[in-house]
Amino acid sequence: MPDLDELRSTLHEAVDHIIDKFLTGGAAGGDRPDDGDRPDDGDRPDDEIVVVPGTATGAWTYKWPGGAEELFFATRWYEVDGSRGHQRVRVAWTRRPAWERLDRKRAVVFVQLGGAESGTYYPWTEFVETDEGKYAAGIPNCDKPRAIATERARLPRRFDYSVVERTDALFHAVKEGPSLRLVVEATAEIKMVEHGYWVATLRGRF
Repeated sequence: MPDLDELRSTLHEAVDHIIDKFLTGGAAGGDRPDDGDRPDDGDRPDDEIVVVPGTATGAWTYKWPGGAEELFFATRWYEVDGSRGHQRVRVAWTRRPAWERLDRKRAVVFVQLGGAESGTYYPWTEFVETDEGKYAAGIPNCDKPRAIATERARLPRRFDYSVVERTDALFHAVKEGPSLRLVVEATAEIKMVEHGYWVATLRGRF
């Protein structure tokens, strides 16, 4: 059986490539142009993110790129405003086998593309249940947004009062995992949405 997490990651990278090509007017590959010697993303005064909870909508099925469908057992809408404008977001919960567990929960933060009736969504970030029952999502490297930050990477000040851990400290099955993850409680969906908006901003997904 193929590694489903690796397959999803590969599919996401393919979608990212297509979006980059569209946003840059056809320039394929490579990182998006730099804005000079800008400060770390997340340190700017205009970086405040306001999240308003919406309606819980129960079970929901999402079709991933490639055609595979996944059932999410619970979802909730959120309205989000930040430096890149207003977005409508859905937090969706599922279970997948990973790291020696068959039912590890995940919360995926999806943005709805188009109007309120649109059926088009794109995943911003994904929080995975840790061995201790908390939830963790990768933190992009501000200098190379497609890469995940490690201990040697500089983190913006927005993470000063957050719990940040190495992957191998959160999942005992990972023997060597220096990548850094933001760790939150299961009830902290607003923080999940804030992180997803920041990740999308850093990666130019607006």
